[in-house]
Amino acid sequence: MELLLIRHTRTAAPEGTCYGRLDVALADTHASDIVNVLRCVRHVDRVFSSPSQRCAQLALALAQRDACPLHYAEALQELNFGAWEGRAWRDVARAQSDPWAEDPWLRAPPGGETEASLWQRVADWRERHLSDSHLNELTERIAIIAHGGSLRALRCQLLRLAPQERWQWQIAYGECQRLEFPTHHS
Repeated sequence: MELLLIRHTRTAAPEGTCYGRLDVALADTHASDIVNVLRCVRHVDRVFSSPSQRCAQLALALAQRDACPLHYAEALQELNFGAWEGRAWRDVARAQSDPWAEDPWLRAPPGGETEASLWQRVADWRERHLSDSHLNELTERIAIIAHGGSLRALRCQLLRLAPQERWQWQIAYGECQRLEFPTHHS
């Protein structure tokens, strides 16, 4: 089985804006950005996507192109930054952001969530859809279109890496990373 981890294309949010769950629009170049991603992705059998419009537009284009099922998953959404959503990072009080930045695994922005919570919701989703038994039996090519945070968590879980290794892997806007898992037939 092959998994394609694909990050959404660039957004229209001004540089330096805090957004996670905020459903920001895609950049003006989104149509050509999506076409460029589709050129790099071979046929897939199924698509899972965060419901955020920045993921959903690419997911829909891919599913339509390949005439395959598309499943939206709330669990694949980005980290919830709570009261900081939509604000410029420079406008977030350092008295709040510094303690959070020291330990985002256990500390949440006001009204937001911790990275441990993001990790757990991705893990719960993975267990339902991509458990070890699924990985050994499926022969499909599956595309997962999501956000940097949720894709880092998913990749670590699939590769059995520790949570603290999530920041050692970067994925650019519109980038596709391939993971292959051997198929074991009974």
